[in-house]
Amino acid sequence: MKKTFIALIIALLAVNPLAAQETPAIEEIRAQPAAEKPSVVLPVNLYDTFQWNEKYHYGIRAWMYAFGPGFVAALGILEWNWFDKNAYNYNPSRVCGADALNGMADKMGHLYATYTVKRLSTFLYRATGSSPFRANVEGTVYASALQFLMEVGDGFSSAQGFDIYDVVFNQIGAGVGFVLDAVPALDRMFALQWEYIPTRRMRKNLSNLDSTGDPFTDYSGMKFLFVTKLGGVPYLSRTPLRYVNLDFGYYARGYYNKYYDYSTRNLYAGISVNYSIVFGDILPTGYTSSTLQSFFNYIHPPFDLEVKEWELSKVPRE
Repeated sequence: MKKTFIALIIALLAVNPLAAQETPAIEEIRAQPAAEKPSVVLPVNLYDTFQWNEKYHYGIRAWMYAFGPGFVAALGILEWNWFDKNAYNYNPSRVCGADALNGMADKMGHLYATYTVKRLSTFLYRATGSSPFRANVEGTVYASALQFLMEVGDGFSSAQGFDIYDVVFNQIGAGVGFVLDAVPALDRMFALQWEYIPTRRMRKNLSNLDSTGDPFTDYSGMKFLFVTKLGGVPYLSRTPLRYVNLDFGYYARGYYNKYYDYSTRNLYAGISVNYSIVFGDILPTGYTSSTLQSFFNYIHPPFDLEVKEWELSKVPRE
């Protein structure tokens, strides 16, 4: 999962508020008389409120095409041991069951990371002149190609290997992003989110200044969630329920982590706060508002109520 987040960092670096121009669409809707307002309060996010000055369009896109793949290739050679063997290493991992690689958390990480890269890439295309449909297609192709480059490169590494199931989960993430960007009504109601609390092993590595500590492979501290946002449901968005999310999550604990006695895989249903709407009410307009609301559409703070849990498997940790 570590390598998939590199592309996310690349996309985030391109978001430059100094080059952005706020559009008045959301403010105009908020200013409408109550009788004329839509049944759903639109979120203030990067998609809706910002576009780049036209003089930056070609530069941003050239940077995406050149720096993204180049940066990934450089890291592959320097950090992931690409080209350390002559034969191509085809190494598919087990996906399902108690003995799945990292309890399937690695695959969920691929899905989520490609989803976020796809959506941020689509934002960059929209903000640099593409229509919503064209930007959706361009963002999907860009994220899929960038992630596929990583997977192909891993095949030249004896430590990594090409895993076809990584590709499958990457494409599922890109597909979910495509659907949500294509249907704004669904985008207002649903999201994929990532939650992370550093494990004891990770905290110990940090306290000892151990450079091998890696938060992107600290799977026992992660949760992956499919979120239903009541704030995006017609009419409920104008009630206090707009602050409520219904969560359905997956997490694995104990895999390759000596601080756990068992390796487990779990599902859960819960309730959490919609921080995007909270910050939207506190800061109705502006770049800070749209950034915070967008951030919490992807990141799930570790403060929620888990109503029901299902333990899929539990085996003694080897």
